[in-house]
Amino acid sequence: GALWMCIVLNPHCKLEQKVSWLTQLKKWNGVDVCPWEDGNHGNELPNLTNALPQGANANQENMGQCKSLEYQHLPAHKFLEEGESYLTLAVEVALIGLGQQRIMPDGLYAQEKVCRNEEQLISKLQEVELDDTLVKIFRKQAVFLLEAGPYSGLGEVIHRDSVPMHTFAKYLFTSLLPHDAELAYKSALRAMRLLVLESMAPLGDTSHPHHIASVVPNQYPRWFTLSHIESQQCELASTMLTAAKGDVQRLETVLESIQKNIHSSSHIFKLAQDAFKIATLMDSLPDITLLKVSLELGLQ
Repeated sequence: GALWMCIVLNPHCKLEQKVSWLTQLKKWNGVDVCPWEDGNHGNELPNLTNALPQGANANQENMGQCKSLEYQHLPAHKFLEEGESYLTLAVEVALIGLGQQRIMPDGLYAQEKVCRNEEQLISKLQEVELDDTLVKIFRKQAVFLLEAGPYSGLGEVIHRDSVPMHTFAKYLFTSLLPHDAELAYKSALRAMRLLVLESMAPLGDTSHPHHIASVVPNQYPRWFTLSHIESQQCELASTMLTAAKGDVQRLETVLESIQKNIHSSSHIFKLAQDAFKIATLMDSLPDITLLKVSLELGLQ
């Protein structure tokens, strides 16, 4: 929609072109899926969103490009340009949609739908085997999301009420890890934040021993899915701990991120247990650094 707005508002376009576009847009609006493109006449659009496994429905407002992704009915590997197929385009569109910054909607049903749609889309993406071309797309999108502005959920600055990126980041992390560990950790660590839990600000004299009583009540927005979101944050942290076994520097970085971003004592305790299990998993000597991480988290 935003792209078409840019096209229609182009001051260099003639009136007859705009009239033609309006007719075409009204026609397209009346069909359930985008029609095929005619390469010779150019009077239809390609259905780029039909190149992933069937059944994934994305957030209607923010992931509309990703809706009804399926490849059974299309030549998914038909190449458009060098190294480009309907499948690669659909995967890239899905990554763009999943990585967009979007505000958590109001209401239990809408919030559950956000979680469900995201998880359904990721489960369909997991059915796609990553080849060299798709790995390049993952790298490109991860770098873009880290460096992008307010449209990115992995950008440096996000709104307090943004939908967290934990679930998407876990998928991105496991996909990138064998190919680009540095980028995988950078993306996952950026996604660990949960700003909505950092929004409680104390009032008055904070040096007073009982200043906590002056905290403003009801500062949290009504996030009905918060417990699920915190569980996903914990899963992301556990995934990074597992992958970082044997790497002292990475383990210290992940530990710092957990201590900074996770506010639930029960989840921190679970991570302490996870770290202990991972450290003593093999018959060989336990991983001393992971044992230290377990101790640190247990004490916290």
